[in-house]
Amino acid sequence: MFAALNHVRLTVLLMAALAVFGLITITGCGDDEVIDPFVYTTMARVMDGDTLSTNFLFEIDTPELDYVVGDVAIVKDGNRMEFLVGPDLENTYANYADGKIGIEKRFAHGATTSHMFLMRSRNGEMTTPVDSVETYSLPSIFQATKSQIETPGAPLPEFSWNKPSRIKEFLPENEGDALLSVQSMVSVFVNVPRLDLSEEAAAVAGPADRDWYIVFPEASFKVVNLDPGSEYMLNLLLAKNLPLIGSFSVVSVVDSYKDRKKTHGDLGHIMGEMQINWFKYANTFVNATD
Repeated sequence: MFAALNHVRLTVLLMAALAVFGLITITGCGDDEVIDPFVYTTMARVMDGDTLSTNFLFEIDTPELDYVVGDVAIVKDGNRMEFLVGPDLENTYANYADGKIGIEKRFAHGATTSHMFLMRSRNGEMTTPVDSVETYSLPSIFQATKSQIETPGAPLPEFSWNKPSRIKEFLPENEGDALLSVQSMVSVFVNVPRLDLSEEAAAVAGPADRDWYIVFPEASFKVVNLDPGSEYMLNLLLAKNLPLIGSFSVVSVVDSYKDRKKTHGDLGHIMGEMQINWFKYANTFVNATD
């Protein structure tokens, strides 16, 4: 008798395990019913890893977007921020409202940032597959260390084109030394066509023909070594009219007085090059260096 009970118990456990991994079908009335591989749960449980699913496939209530450009969107839930990737979300996401979306949780895609990849939408009993996105770029989000948080501050906005010696204090002492990192706040930063383009080319400049500049009242710096994914977050800050707060390093300083004195429209006096090491959005740290 006990052997029979154990056999039944083993069979039940085995079927339950197979069901979890989506490996069984239910047969009834001559038809095979395939178990939906998308496990319904909440976005928080998906991203925290609290719900299991074969191939990391989940279904969640369609969340509200905080920011969207092209194929990449940000979803905010309280203090948490997650990325959602799908085809032309900027123009199509309204079609998924009041329903549910099927997503694949991905852990990397040229970045260290886990994110949700849109696979399908569902409204009532109607399920619609979603076209795939072949290539996309995401910001690299990280947990700041104690030393990064405690990076010393510096009044970078006080830099002036006619006081280069003050700026050079923020360069490494010797060639080959690591760049010096300081924290500061930048109120004005812009993305403009390359300065060497003709007026006609500048009018139609694409992303590859544009540069970022940090603009202070009396000096500007071209941003270099920028991680491509971080541009998404820089554009978010611009769209929300938020300052750029983070860690910066002076990379080079223009020595020639003639070149420093020259002005470049709204950029004013270009004094050299600067690297954004990382910056913050809400409670999130974004890596900005390629």
